[in-house]
Amino acid sequence: MVVVMTCRIGGTVRIGDDIHVTLQRRLQDRVTLGVIAPAGTCLHFDGASLQPIILPSGAHAYLFSLLGVRRFRIDGIEVEVWLPGDAVPLASDCDDHIHLGISAPRPLRITCEQAKERPARSAATAQGVARAAPELSASS
Repeated sequence: MVVVMTCRIGGTVRIGDDIHVTLQRRLQDRVTLGVIAPAGTCLHFDGASLQPIILPSGAHAYLFSLLGVRRFRIDGIEVEVWLPGDAVPLASDCDDHIHLGISAPRPLRITCEQAKERPARSAATAQGVARAAPELSASS
């Protein structure tokens, strides 16, 4: 069974309790992902096993970009990435979203946690920062 999730850039898809796939950025057809998985977990991409960064907690971290091949495997879990418009032509205007198809050999809880948006700076705040900068440089 394949679960399809749509998540915004900056969001994290949780697969089970201990695998996190963060959608780092998208630049045209290239998607950069960050994956954190438990120690001993292997991530396979395009027929090769990627070398993890070992975090202080012992978890494995991966950071990689997908361009032509948009599929990877974390142990027995298959993850496929679609850009807006790839699978659903009507969704081609959702540039800040990515669609993930996740297939696991056993039932897993899969959720998408959206990144918290930063509050926009007001024009008055931006002007105050611009005015303060010359004063700081003049006194130093």
